[in-house]
Amino acid sequence: MKDKVQEQALEAVRLSRPEDYDGHTGFDRMTPSQRLAWLDEATMFVFNQGIATKKKNLGKSKSWQG
Repeated sequence: MKDKVQEQALEAVRLSRPEDYDGHTGFDRMTPSQRLAWLDEATMFVFNQGIATKKKNLGKSKSWQG
């Protein structure tokens, strides 16, 4: 069974578009292991942004409730 982070990583890859690999990252020149490392870092960035957004929204919802 895959854990939540693995599922989120796979979902991020599924949602990626060809434009995400259009050369501005040098993805086409990377070795397979470099591509995996890049995808890992990109996935963690997206995951952490989601956590930050949830925390920010949670803070906003509490502040208006008094």
